[in-house]
Amino acid sequence: MSYSTQPKVWYWVVTILFLLWFLVGISAFVAEMNDPTIVTATLTKKELATYNDLPGWYLPNVGIAVLTGTLACVAFLFQRNIAVRFALISFVAVGLSTFYNTIISGTWEMLGIAEKGFTIFILIMSVLLVMFARMAAKRNWIR
Repeated sequence: MSYSTQPKVWYWVVTILFLLWFLVGISAFVAEMNDPTIVTATLTKKELATYNDLPGWYLPNVGIAVLTGTLACVAFLFQRNIAVRFALISFVAVGLSTFYNTIISGTWEMLGIAEKGFTIFILIMSVLLVMFARMAAKRNWIR
């Protein structure tokens, strides 16, 4: 099956939506790094203890996830194939954070239904970014 090497309009729409998603992630990450009380102000004692026990790699990993996801989107805008690598790095970082939260730390049991849904949504968005990158590369929309 042959594809046009010119991206369709929906490619640009999806790229902008992903970019907005990751820019929100970067702003949340930067806000948390500058003022952790933004996150900790509403936590219960047990949740705060869990937050304070986060391993040293956790927050930098979140930073890597949002930064590389954003870089993937910028690469999409410039139609560069490096977007695939950035998307994969972001996916791995999101996967590590999700695995830690759901399996290792026991945080999953403390989350409400909305927080669980958002955690799953973040993982789904990461998977969709990788799928989008691979599809764009296959169709030669990025080079």
